[in-house]
Amino acid sequence: MLTQHGYAPRYRTIRELAEIIRNRRVLGVNDDDVQLVTYNAFGKDWVARFMSRYPQLESARRKLIEAARIKDVSVERLTRWFEDLQHVINEYDIEPGNLYNMDESGFAIGDIEASQRIINTTIRQAFQAKPGRQEWVTAIECVCADDTSLPPLIIFKDENLSRQWIPASIHNN
Repeated sequence: MLTQHGYAPRYRTIRELAEIIRNRRVLGVNDDDVQLVTYNAFGKDWVARFMSRYPQLESARRKLIEAARIKDVSVERLTRWFEDLQHVINEYDIEPGNLYNMDESGFAIGDIEASQRIINTTIRQAFQAKPGRQEWVTAIECVCADDTSLPPLIIFKDENLSRQWIPASIHNN
């Protein structure tokens, strides 16, 4: 069904869905005090074995990740970055409540991300996002080191501005 809608699931999604199904099976059996049914964790090859039981499922890669992104990430570079960050936090005595991380990302609705996906080969043509369905969306997230966060801001393109979208507390500036 996900393939038909142009959103083929990742391996991780298949594993998470299986975990949800498995947890629902024991919902009425186990409780906080007594665990009558337990399962071992899924093995690293579980998704591959699952796919082998369904020949219509196949692994497909939509796009390759940019080589520059991969080559610039290393344990040494990340370790140095976090050491430098800790030095600045210590030097300026920055409290966790004043330490924020903000990230902006853009993505296309209707497009498939660069990753390994599982598709139904009997409807392979639906794996490609259909022309005209793509719409660029921007998401802005902000989290604080003290475990608080601001609600995400999602920006869609539109042709008309609706006054209902703007809180009354914001003046026309």
